[in-house]
Amino acid sequence: MTHEQGIPLAKLIDEARGLLGGDADAMVDIRSLVTQLAGLDRARQLMEPERLLPSAMAERLRSAFERRAAGEPVAYITGFKPFWRHEFQVTPATLIPRPETEHLLEWALEKIPLEQAVTVADLGTGSGVLAISLAFERPQAQVFGCDLSFEALQVARQNERRLCYQSTLPIGWLQGSWCGMFKQESLDVIVSNPPYIRLDDPHLNVGDLRFEPQTALVAQDEGMADYRQIIAQATTRLKPGGWILFEHGYDQAKAVAECLIQHGFASISHRTDLAGQERNTAAQRR
Repeated sequence: MTHEQGIPLAKLIDEARGLLGGDADAMVDIRSLVTQLAGLDRARQLMEPERLLPSAMAERLRSAFERRAAGEPVAYITGFKPFWRHEFQVTPATLIPRPETEHLLEWALEKIPLEQAVTVADLGTGSGVLAISLAFERPQAQVFGCDLSFEALQVARQNERRLCYQSTLPIGWLQGSWCGMFKQESLDVIVSNPPYIRLDDPHLNVGDLRFEPQTALVAQDEGMADYRQIIAQATTRLKPGGWILFEHGYDQAKAVAECLIQHGFASISHRTDLAGQERNTAAQRR
């Protein structure tokens, strides 16, 4: 078989197994990289193992497998991550969307009636997954995606342009610290997935977290500093009866609830992730 003819897919997958191992998690990563970079879904990979890939594509896949073997997240290698109904561009300037954030989105949608014109702020929007998904699902709402990072907002705007090219969604992008840029009692709903990992958390040194932006992950005050700031601001920026919804760490539900109570919020409740951990909290301004 000559170099010009291409390289069999099965050979490349065997090479990837040698780098990443053959366990289930490794195979998910390998299949995902082949799907996204070579355009071959899992069914075609299984049905066409002898399919010849051009040398340039084979080298691109080999480079991707090596980057994954070094620990780099699949989403940063491919540049995209599925979330809710769309695939979003992500970069090392933004966090990689996770299932807990989809749960936060679902809960927020329950708080936003289909026909009601409301104003919603996504604080710490990152790649814009929450803001854009909310705008698609509730087009009558005015949604703002806010972030302190200019680089993150660039990614969010790119996602809006790419996903909304056939329609105009009511999304505004604001650079600033949490909801400090909003007027008094101007918001109906606040959603936020702020930094909540403690500075000394050992998880920061393993897995995907090593590659994600530390400013979007780590918070002072045992991981609570940004919750305290957001909740304090929300007491005046939310309209009476408005809702605030958070994603937080598996062991932070009680601390977040206590902070909400201290600032006069009511109707505080929690929701669990698929592992049964309380990962989302909602509360209403009196």
